[in-house]
Amino acid sequence: MFRPLLVGLSLAALASPVMAQQTAEPAAKSGPSLSFTTGVDYSSGDYGLADKTKILVVPIVARLLADDFAITGSVPYIRLDTPGGVVIGPDGKPIPGVPTTAGKTNGFGDPTVGVKYTVPSSLVGDVDLSVGGRVKLPVASRSKGLSTGKTDYAATVEAGYTFGTVSPFVEVGYRWLGDPDGVNLRNGPTLSVGSSFAFGKTVLITSYDYARSATASTDDSSDLFGGVAVPVGRRLTLTGYGTKGLSNGSPDYGVGLLLTAKAF
Repeated sequence: MFRPLLVGLSLAALASPVMAQQTAEPAAKSGPSLSFTTGVDYSSGDYGLADKTKILVVPIVARLLADDFAITGSVPYIRLDTPGGVVIGPDGKPIPGVPTTAGKTNGFGDPTVGVKYTVPSSLVGDVDLSVGGRVKLPVASRSKGLSTGKTDYAATVEAGYTFGTVSPFVEVGYRWLGDPDGVNLRNGPTLSVGSSFAFGKTVLITSYDYARSATASTDDSSDLFGGVAVPVGRRLTLTGYGTKGLSNGSPDYGVGLLLTAKAF
């Protein structure tokens, strides 16, 4: 698919920009394939607070493609600098509106596991259709603000169509967030609408991403995303991207650079 999740997510919230890296990867046809992705993601935003929260994420992602299924596992390494009021959610993404201790901290975040099924073309014709689900496991430090300490879930449906070198897509999802002690987080929908553009082996991806806010005290997340994936070798793909927040529920901006290596 065109922009499967991290990532996201999400992602909107669960669709991490890590997942944009995978748009340049062909689907498995003659057999299973395995790839690994890492890089760096930096974001900064005030989320309606007096001072900015700065987050540096180094994602570690493994992705297995087999027939019509894709299985993804990821864990982020995080450096967090916050005035408080922001906790780390799935894929190293911020959840504003949750009380946390102000200061600088670092460590591994919660791992996430996802499965996606692409519906065979014999059933849907020329439409690219997939359904997926993800779960975030609460193993990172809650006291450091690197986790809510609870399990999160997400489900998505993505549809796309290719017109020559242009492939518009829409992804609709829903996330269920576990409630930290003393905080009632809101479940809610996510949406990603955009397109990929192929220029030879180079792929440009643009999208608008939305997610309902996790707390009533903060705005919904609303972002613009743009990225480009370029093969730099027979088994290597480099992806650069940027995001622009459109609400107080999003970072003011984010940038990232990712490298994917295909093992087989």
